[in-house]
Amino acid sequence: MLDSLAAHKGFFAFLMAVLFFASLSTILFELALTRVFSIVLWYDYAFMAISVAFFGLGIGSLLVHMQKDAGERRGRLWSFLSVPKMTPSALTKKLIQHSVAYAVSVPAFIFVVTQIPPDPSFIYLFYLASSVPFFFAGSIMALIFFAMPSKITKLYFADLVGASSAALLLDPLMLGLGAESVMLFTALLVAGSAIIGALMVAGKEKGAPVLARRAKAASSAIFAGVVAMLVLGSPAMAAVTYSPGTLGVDDFLKVDPGPNKGLYWQLRHPELFDHASTQWNSFSRIDVTKQKVFDQQTSDGSPIRSTRELANIIIDADAGTPIYEWGGSVDELEWMRQYMGYLPYELTDTDETLVIGSGGGQDILMALAGGSDRVTAVEINPLIVSAVRGFGDRAGNVYDHPQVELHIDDGRHFVGSSSERYDVITIKLVDSWAAELAGGYALSENYLYTVEAFQQYYRHLDDGGMLAMIRWNFELPRLMPVVAESVARETGKSMEEVSEHIVVVEDRPGLYFGRQDDAQTYYPVLVMVKSAPFTDDELAIVEERAQAGRAEVTMLGGGQIIHPYGMLFSTAERDDYDQYVASQMGINPKVTTDDSPFYFARELIPRQMILLLGTVLAISAALSAMLVRHARKTREWGNPQQKNTAFVLFAVCIGLGFMILEITFIQKFLLLLGTPIMALTVILFSILLSSGIGAYFSGRLFKTRPHHAVFVSVPVLAGMILFYLFFLQGIIDSSIAMDLPARAALTFALLSPAGFLMGFQFPSLIRIASFGNGARNNTTLLWGINVVASIIGTVLAALLGMVIGFNGNLLVGLAMYAGAGTSALAAFLAYRKYADQALSVEERE
Repeated sequence: MLDSLAAHKGFFAFLMAVLFFASLSTILFELALTRVFSIVLWYDYAFMAISVAFFGLGIGSLLVHMQKDAGERRGRLWSFLSVPKMTPSALTKKLIQHSVAYAVSVPAFIFVVTQIPPDPSFIYLFYLASSVPFFFAGSIMALIFFAMPSKITKLYFADLVGASSAALLLDPLMLGLGAESVMLFTALLVAGSAIIGALMVAGKEKGAPVLARRAKAASSAIFAGVVAMLVLGSPAMAAVTYSPGTLGVDDFLKVDPGPNKGLYWQLRHPELFDHASTQWNSFSRIDVTKQKVFDQQTSDGSPIRSTRELANIIIDADAGTPIYEWGGSVDELEWMRQYMGYLPYELTDTDETLVIGSGGGQDILMALAGGSDRVTAVEINPLIVSAVRGFGDRAGNVYDHPQVELHIDDGRHFVGSSSERYDVITIKLVDSWAAELAGGYALSENYLYTVEAFQQYYRHLDDGGMLAMIRWNFELPRLMPVVAESVARETGKSMEEVSEHIVVVEDRPGLYFGRQDDAQTYYPVLVMVKSAPFTDDELAIVEERAQAGRAEVTMLGGGQIIHPYGMLFSTAERDDYDQYVASQMGINPKVTTDDSPFYFARELIPRQMILLLGTVLAISAALSAMLVRHARKTREWGNPQQKNTAFVLFAVCIGLGFMILEITFIQKFLLLLGTPIMALTVILFSILLSSGIGAYFSGRLFKTRPHHAVFVSVPVLAGMILFYLFFLQGIIDSSIAMDLPARAALTFALLSPAGFLMGFQFPSLIRIASFGNGARNNTTLLWGINVVASIIGTVLAALLGMVIGFNGNLLVGLAMYAGAGTSALAAFLAYRKYADQALSVEERE
C-alpha cells in the first residue's frame, strides 16, 4: 500500500484531484447520458440504461479487487486489468492508462450509439456500450481507494465533493455544449487530471512517480486528440464550419432520435421540414422545426398542420407544441372559436385564466380569444419561452403581451404558492413523465396529476370557475378516479353529486391534435371540472357542440355517463370499478397521491421496471458468484468469517439505504423547489456535499474508534428519518410560498444533517474492515459491493414508491441503516471474540 507515502503531499494531492475529477465526470456523464437515451429511446428505457450501465462502476472495482492478489502474488504488471505493485510510479502509470482508456471510450461510445438501431429491441446493446466508460471510471476510483485505505475519509470526501460539483455544473454545461459535448468534456477532465497531475508531481520529490518519455508523449497525444474532438464537435464550431452536403466531426458525434420519435420522421424529410435549431438544458432537448409544404399529407397519413403555424417546438424529440402566426390583436383570433378547446370559454365569463404548461403559446391565444383580460402563463422550460420569443412580432410577442403574465415555474408549485383565483385553469397535454430531473435520479413523474394537486386546482377556481384539461382517452381509467376523489374530498359530496361537476367530451375538432377519422381508437378528450354543478343550459351547449363536431361524449354531468365510469360515480359500486379496470382493462386502479404520484404507470408495477429489476438482480447474482469463487480460491476471508460477512452486509445495507433515501428526498423536495434545474442543483448538491463533509469528519471525530462513528450516527440518523416522516410534508406545505433563495436555503438546512450522517458510514466501514495488523485490504471489494447495492437501491426506490409510497420508502431506508448498524455491531463483537481467542492461545503457549 501507499499509506507510507501519505506524507508526500504532492502525490496525495494528485490522487485526490484524479478522484475528484473522476467522480465529477462520472455523474456528469450519467446525467448527460439520460438526456441522450431520452432522445434515442423513451424515458423509462433511459432510466433502465443508466441503472444497468452504472454497474460498470461496480464491475471495475470488483475486477480490481480480484486482480490485486494476482498482481501482489506475482509482483508485476501481467495485464491491463491487473493491479500493480503499489509504488507511486506503478500506480501513476496505471491511473494514466485507465484515464486514457476512459477518454477513448467516451467518443467511441457516442459513435457506437449512433450506429445501433435506436429501437428498444436493441436495449442490451445500449446497456453494454454505455457501461464501458463507467467501467474505467470505477477502476480509477478503486485503484485510489485500494492504494490508501487509511485515508479513506479524505478520499471519500473528494469523491462526494466531485459528485456534488457535477450538480452545479450540469445545466450551464448542457446549455453551452449540448449532451454529446458534455460527455466529451468528461473525457477531457478525466484524462487531463491524470496526465497533467502526473506531469506536475513526476520526479519533484523523493519517492514521487517517474514517467517514461514515451508514456508522456502518448498520453499527451491522446489528450490533445480529445481536446480537438471537443472543439470541433462543439455547437459553436459546428455552426461556423457548417457546409451543406458535407460531414463534420459533429455529424459523427451527434445523437439522432429513434424511429418511434416524432422528430425522427421530420429530420428524414427535409423537403417537407426545416430543422431550425437544437438546444439542450439539464432536463430536455428542444428542437424547432418549420413545415414547408401545407397542400398535401405526409406519406404516413399524418395531418399537415395549419398554415397559421410558424414553427413547431419539439421536446425531447417527440412532444410538440406549435407557435402560431399572430399580429398581436385579439380580433385576429376569431378563427380559434371553431375548436372544441374553446368550449370552456363559451360556458363561463372569463376575466382571469391560468395556463399551466403554456408551451408555444397556443393556450394563451385561446384564453385571449375567449375574452380573458389577464392570462397567467406558467411554463417550466425556459428554452421553450426563448424559442417563442425568437419569433418576435411574427408570433405577436405572446409572452410579452400586456395581458400575459409569465412565470418560469413548475405548474403544481406555482398553484401551491399562489393565493389567486381564476375563472379558467387549463392544462393541455402536459406530460409529467418528461424527465423531471436528470440521470438515474429521474425516477418518477412530478405532481401535476395527484389527488392533492386537483384539490389545489379546485381551491383556486373562482365561483363558477372551471378546470379544463385535455388528455388522451386511454388515460381516462386512471384520470377519472383522481378527479372524482379530489372533488369529493374538497366538497364533501357523494360520488353521485360529484358527477354533476364533470363533463368529458372528445376534443374534436382539435386545434393541434385530434382524431382524423372515426376508426381511430385513440384521441384526445376535453375534461371539464366546474366548481359548481353544470347547469342544464351549459350541458345543452356541450351536447350541441359535440353533435356538430361528431365528437364522442364520455360524460355529461350526472345525466349521461358511459360504462365503466357509471360504477365510479356510484357510491355502492365504487369498489366494483376498481375491480373492473384491474381485471378487464389491465389498468392499475390505484389513485395517485403526492406520496405515490405515478400517474402514467398504467400497471401497478410496469413491465419495464420488472425487466430492469430482473436484469439488475441477474447481474448482481453473476458478480456474487464470481466473488464467492474468488474468495474460496484465494481464502481471502480468513478468520473470523462472521466478521467479514458482516462487512458485506454493512456495505449492502448502506448502498441500498443511501439511494432509497436520496431518491425519496429528491421527490419530496421537488414540490418545494419547483423548477427541475433548481431541484437538481440544490437537492443533489446538498445531499452529496454534506455526505462528503460527513465522511471527512467521521475520521476527525473518531480517529481510533471507527465503530463508534457508526454506533453514534445511525441512531441519530434514524431519529432524523422519523422526523422527516412525520413533519417534512407540513414544513414543505408551509414554506412553498417563500422566495426561491429562502426555499433553497431551507432545503439545504433540512437535507444537510441527514447527508452529513449518511456520509459517516462507508469510510467507517473501510476503517473497521482495515482494523488490526492482520486485516486484509478489501477496500475495492466493499466499495464495489456498495456500488452494486446502490444500483439495486435506485430501482427499489422507484418500485417501492409505486407500491408503498415515498413515506414507506423512508421507513425502508431507516431499516437499511438499522441493518448497517447491526452489522457493524456484529463485526465488532466477532472481532473482539476472535482477539480474545487469539490472546488465550498465546497465553497457553
